[in-house]
Amino acid sequence: MEKKDTKTSKKVVVPNTDVSLAQNTSTRNYLAIVGVICAIVILAGGYAAYALAMQYTKQSNQNKAQDQLIASLETKQQNLKELKPNYDAITTAPAGGRADSTLILNALPITQDYENLLAILEKIGRDSGVKLSTVSQTTAATAAPAAVDAAAAPAAAAISAPLPFAFSVNIEGSYAAVLDFLKKTENSSRVINFNSMTLGGTSPNIAATLTMTTYYKPPANIKSTEVPLK
Repeated sequence: MEKKDTKTSKKVVVPNTDVSLAQNTSTRNYLAIVGVICAIVILAGGYAAYALAMQYTKQSNQNKAQDQLIASLETKQQNLKELKPNYDAITTAPAGGRADSTLILNALPITQDYENLLAILEKIGRDSGVKLSTVSQTTAATAAPAAVDAAAAPAAAAISAPLPFAFSVNIEGSYAAVLDFLKKTENSSRVINFNSMTLGGTSPNIAATLTMTTYYKPPANIKSTEVPLK
């Protein structure tokens, strides 16, 4: 009969000597240091990847903004090129005449231009044979235009109309001269509307108080706009 090996394997136990304890401590410290180094490397790599992603996004947005700016400038350049013949046409004065741009500004100046209005009325008075006593602005003429909300500025600019400028004129002369004065103001280079008239005195020399309205249109308020990138 065969004999069975009744011997069993025994676990080798390392004695807890000073040398073994020191080696265990050294091994744990080594593993801890390696773990810390690995964590630092992973964190540094993650931060570097995040920084590169942010830099890529920023550069991509800058490139998109530059592309939009270039496209906008090219569109404006093309528009200016198409408008140039019209601009040259209205700013070039014909022989012995005045340019259309000058006539437009005379008809509808960008300010009240009160001094030029007085000069026009005085000339019409001399041509008509009437004497101008006084020319005065009314209260409505001095009122400032209402403020426009910045958010509503584009819509308001699209529907903006010339601003009225009311004034009154006191003149003296014959009835025919007064009528001629009215006719010449309506045909003047500047837009002048007749509102009402009060007559006094006796013929042939009568006094008349005329209320009239002229207009002006301030230049457009052009502001730069910012379009968010999408």
